[in-house]
Amino acid sequence: MLSIDVVDLQRINIIIMKRIVLSMTALALVLSGSVNANAQKKGGFYSQPYKTRNSGSFNKSTSLLSIGIGVPDNYGNYKVSLPPVYVKYEHGITDEIGIGLLGGLGMSNYKSGGNRYNYLETTIGALGYYHFNKLIPVSKLDVYLGAGIGLNIRDDNYSNYNNTSVIGLGKAGARYYFNPKFSVYAEAGYDNLSVLNAGITLRF
Repeated sequence: MLSIDVVDLQRINIIIMKRIVLSMTALALVLSGSVNANAQKKGGFYSQPYKTRNSGSFNKSTSLLSIGIGVPDNYGNYKVSLPPVYVKYEHGITDEIGIGLLGGLGMSNYKSGGNRYNYLETTIGALGYYHFNKLIPVSKLDVYLGAGIGLNIRDDNYSNYNNTSVIGLGKAGARYYFNPKFSVYAEAGYDNLSVLNAGITLRF
């Protein structure tokens, strides 16, 4: 009986080892196929003509509505009462180019002699954007540059100063999509309100 038990154990061990080897071989083949597929996919993306390739993060039918908050610019002796708040809209006109509108405002105050004075600054403008969806093959990542022109309106009731000036606008940013309709973004650039802002974007 002992010899039979030993033989049976040997057979069981052989069967187990074969299954382990087969499982490891199958896993290796799956991983190898996955790596090759990803490599082919990336290679396929860049092998496509620039005009037709697209990661999917932006296209000419895309509309974007963003709401964000910025890091306040230097207001001197004024205390920030409302950091820069932004509302932005953009619509694609080609698969990589969009045009949009920007509106933002920030508010601060200054106390002197028992009086409180407010400083309000507003920027409105229009921008053109270039999206890198034809150069970066990641569908959830939208990297872009923007440039445009706008109006900066300043109202200071401490010095009775009111001024409207034309300014240039420049932006560099990225947004990450958690699903096809919702993303978060971060953006750096110049608009006379803030050099850095971040928020959420709805795509429709």
